[in-house]
Amino acid sequence: MPTHEAVIEALGRVIDPELHRPVTELDMVRSVEIDGGDVSVTIALTVAGCPLRSSFEQQVAEALALAQSANSAGPIMSALFRAALVAGKRARSETGMSRSAASVSQVAVQLARQLFPRLNEACVLLIGSGQMSELAARNLCDHGAQRLLIMNRTPEHAIALAQRFGAVHRSFAELAATLVEADVVISSTRAPHALLTSNLMQEVMKQRGGRSLLLIDIALPRDVDPAVGTLPGIHLYNLDDLQAGVSQGMHRRLQEVEQVQAMIAEEVGAFERWLRSLSVVATINDLRQRVDAFRKLELARTMRQLSPSLSEREAAAIQELSTRLINKLLHTPTLRLKEAAAVGQGQVYAEALRYLFDLEGHTNEAHEDRDTVQHIGDDPNISGDRATATAVARP
Repeated sequence: MPTHEAVIEALGRVIDPELHRPVTELDMVRSVEIDGGDVSVTIALTVAGCPLRSSFEQQVAEALALAQSANSAGPIMSALFRAALVAGKRARSETGMSRSAASVSQVAVQLARQLFPRLNEACVLLIGSGQMSELAARNLCDHGAQRLLIMNRTPEHAIALAQRFGAVHRSFAELAATLVEADVVISSTRAPHALLTSNLMQEVMKQRGGRSLLLIDIALPRDVDPAVGTLPGIHLYNLDDLQAGVSQGMHRRLQEVEQVQAMIAEEVGAFERWLRSLSVVATINDLRQRVDAFRKLELARTMRQLSPSLSEREAAAIQELSTRLINKLLHTPTLRLKEAAAVGQGQVYAEALRYLFDLEGHTNEAHEDRDTVQHIGDDPNISGDRATATAVARP
C-alpha cells in the first residue's frame, strides 16, 4: 500500500504545465472552507481552470485513486475531487476552450494536425528531452500520435522520456537518417547554435522522394537555421510564429471564461448542497435504528403468535412486508431532511425529529461513524438489512 509520503509526492507531480508551477499540497489538499454558509472549492477551480487537457484530468484522477488506496482521502475529499473532475470535463466538452490552443506545445501539435490530419499515421520526431519536449509529447499522444521518435544529446534523458510515452529512442548520431524518415519534427534543445543547417536539410530532402516536411522550432536560440525555410518541400515555423497562435488561442479562450465560470459555480453549488446534507446523517441513522428496533420487536412478537401456522415462505414474506413499510414510511421524511440540510435548515428539522422520536436517549455505537452518509430513505424499495447499512453518498 502506498505511504502517505508517496501520495503527497504523486499529488505534487500534478502540475499546471502552462504556468510551469507545481500544484502544491495546499492546492491539492486544501479542504472545504465554510464561511457564512458558503463553500469555497479550490480544487474545482484548479481542475476546471487548467488548460483543459484530458491528460491533466487523468493525472488528478490517478492521484485521487492513489490517495484513496492509501486511506489518505476520505469521503469528503473524494467527493470534492469528483466534483472538480466533472467541472473540468464539462468545461472541455461543453465549451470551445479545449479547441483553442493556448500554449506553444499545443499550437505546435495543432500545426502538425493541419498538415497531417491523420496524426496517428505520421512519424513525429522530437529533438530534445526537456520540459517543452515533454509537453509536446503529451499533447501529441493526446491527439493520437503513435509513431513518436525522441532523440537528445544526453541519451539518458531521451530514453526516459521515450519510455514514459511509449516512444522510440534514436541516437543523436542518427539525426540525418531520422530526418529522412520523419514527417513532423519538433525541436527544443539548449544548443548554442543551429542543429538543422541548410546544408544538412538539402541532403535530407534529396532522400525524401518529394515528401514534404514540417519543422517546428520552439528552441531559443533557434535549433533550425532560418534559411532552411526557403528550401522546397519544407514548412518551417519558429517560436515567434507559434506565439502568435498562442495569443489568438488565449483570446478565444477568454471569450469562453464566463460560461466556464458558470459551470464551475454549478458544480460547486452541487457539492456545497451535498456537504451540508452531511449534517443530518447522524439523525437519519438514529431515526432509522429507532424505528427499525420497534419493527423487530413487534415482528418478533407477532411471529411467536403465528409461527406454528406459517410456512417458511410466509414468515419471510411478513418480515419483508414490515421492512418495506418502514422504508416507505421513512422515505419522504429522509429526503425532506436532506433537502432542508442542503439549504442550511437541517439543524432545525433534525432537532425536531430527535425530540419527536426521542432519539437522544437511544443512540448507540453507530455514532462513531458520523462522517459517513446513509442512503436510507432514498429508495423505499430497499429490503432487509441492506436498509440499515451506511454508505458514502455522492454529490
